[in-house]
Amino acid sequence: MSPPCLSSGFELGRLGSSGEGDHLLTGEGCVIAQGCRIASQVGIAMGMALLWGCAGTGEMVSLNVQPQQPFVQSGRPEPLKIVIEPFEDLRADTSKIGQRTHLGGGVTNFNVSGGKPGVTIAEALAEALRQRGWNRRGWDARVVQSGVAVSGADIVINGEIQEFAANAKSRVFNTKLTGETRLVIRAKNLADESTTQRNIQGQQTQTVFWFTSEDVENLMAGILKDGIDRFLTDTKIENGSLKSAK
Repeated sequence: MSPPCLSSGFELGRLGSSGEGDHLLTGEGCVIAQGCRIASQVGIAMGMALLWGCAGTGEMVSLNVQPQQPFVQSGRPEPLKIVIEPFEDLRADTSKIGQRTHLGGGVTNFNVSGGKPGVTIAEALAEALRQRGWNRRGWDARVVQSGVAVSGADIVINGEIQEFAANAKSRVFNTKLTGETRLVIRAKNLADESTTQRNIQGQQTQTVFWFTSEDVENLMAGILKDGIDRFLTDTKIENGSLKSAK
């Protein structure tokens, strides 16, 4: 016969001669009670281990936020030559673009690959113009260093970064992502010195169950693509010059 064990709250087993439960479990009931206690202890231990393992160490994670541009079949690029300068970064903290706050405490920091969002944005815009530009046609666009004159250039594009942020907050069973951009894009037509300027803003949030850095990459790439699409929609090329479409 299996030894009796004390029950925990439930009066299982036989009633004594006095009619009161003796609060003892025997046989199969004892095994179940012990199993429940062990499972509870293991669950607590696993929860504590998971919480501890989710603590941030302050490391810096590099993110590839370049949008994937849809391929558009086109002939030779348009004859206009467009140069794009890295955007000036006017954010208060230029050492990173954001961070993940961990449930177990601490943070993980985020930055773009190469550490320079101004270059990343310029390269994303140049690639969009080369692949699908205005009227879904390819254009001769390249990124150059700021202030470097390019022989034969027709249009110079530069701009400012007022905000370019990616943050994640871990919670029980999910992580909330927030991305935000505020950009100023300026274009100068060298033939007549005329200019046009567009203010581009974007923000998105997303909740994921199982977090990876790719979630932040996809979020920021999507926001950046939307901003570039808006710039292309709001502008046009007319008589060899970049102008507002409105």
